[in-house]
Amino acid sequence: MLISAVQSIRAFNPQARIFFVVLVGLSVVVDGLYSVLLNLYLLRLGYGTEFIGLVNAVGLLTFGIASLPAGILGSRMSTTGLMKAGAAVSLVGGLLLPMAEWLPPGWREAGFVLPPALMFGGFAFFFVNSAPFLMNVVDEAFKHRAFALKAAHWSLAGFAGSLIAGLLPGAIAGLNSWTLDDPEPYRITFALATVVLALSTMLVMRIRPLPPKAKPSPREKTVERGDGRNGWAASVLMLIVIMTVIRLFQVAGSATAMVYFNVYMDQRLAVSTALIGAMAAIGRLTGVPTALLTPSLVQRWGNVRVVIGASLVATLCLIPMALVEHWLAASFGYIGAIGMMSVRYTAFIVYILDLVPRKHQALMAGTGEAAAGLSFAMMALGGGLLLTAFTFRDLFLLGALIAFIGTALFWLYVFVTKPKRKLKPAL
Repeated sequence: MLISAVQSIRAFNPQARIFFVVLVGLSVVVDGLYSVLLNLYLLRLGYGTEFIGLVNAVGLLTFGIASLPAGILGSRMSTTGLMKAGAAVSLVGGLLLPMAEWLPPGWREAGFVLPPALMFGGFAFFFVNSAPFLMNVVDEAFKHRAFALKAAHWSLAGFAGSLIAGLLPGAIAGLNSWTLDDPEPYRITFALATVVLALSTMLVMRIRPLPPKAKPSPREKTVERGDGRNGWAASVLMLIVIMTVIRLFQVAGSATAMVYFNVYMDQRLAVSTALIGAMAAIGRLTGVPTALLTPSLVQRWGNVRVVIGASLVATLCLIPMALVEHWLAASFGYIGAIGMMSVRYTAFIVYILDLVPRKHQALMAGTGEAAAGLSFAMMALGGGLLLTAFTFRDLFLLGALIAFIGTALFWLYVFVTKPKRKLKPAL
């Protein structure tokens, strides 16, 4: 599997290779280190779950809101230019966060809300436009492999960031006679993370726009002019709306696990920071082989069955997190949900991008990521409020229910449109 992955990387355009390196650099910080340490840092500063939920919600909501204009602009402007701008904005957010603790009372709370918003907003512009960028720079035969590698690199970066997050604060605390109950080790870790963001931003500037593929495919021409026998299913706008709603519900389970796994382990189960980081790292590492396995699964079962199967398994993984109060059960559920998220994302993104003409792919990707960001934000903010009156058990069960609804909606869309797709002429 790994040999095949390496061979696929060599077959890609050099610009795509640079993209994978930049994706790893940004994701190590934004999706790995910050996802583990930001909540713990705020806890050490004396903030409760309500404020932590707000900080997470604003950052993730910014990702969702920024994804929509990122997709719209990506349909009209250079995707590579928008990727560069996004990386630069993320760097600004990374630089500001370690300074927030020094702000005077009244300003400090705003200082903790703004930097994550900038980081996630910039990452949205980079991530959304990376989907049409990859579709443009790789051959048709490699598109599933390209997005599998994208998910694998993303998971690998999350693993590295989570592992660093579990080890680096302890090392910094030991060198300075602090403990992990002090905020200083976390603040210094965030400051060091800006070096990675800066290097990634410099590297993304080396990506150059490539000529678009010569001609639209017959499928794209069919979708562009529409097909009366397909009715609303042939409408690009309707397709985008439907897939956006499905993604909004579908992501809720993984969002709940990712946002509140570390808080649950720390506050409810009293697990050490190192163990939290290790379990988060294993979860992200599991996403690497599952992502690389996805092209083979799709070749055998098709995108639709893979999306539905991965979504159902990810939903079921939340059940042990909810019903068994033990760090092994919580870790098992988290690792399973993250592993299946890589499979679902890889199959789903290729499926939805193939539904629309190439010029609308950035918009489709943007609305999809907007839905994902909104789902994360709702579960982060709603989860923080929910935990003031209910328990983690209720939160995880709610996430599982919403995710199951998303899976059912996707199955319903496929079931309803299947007879109509059979009526289409052979392309």
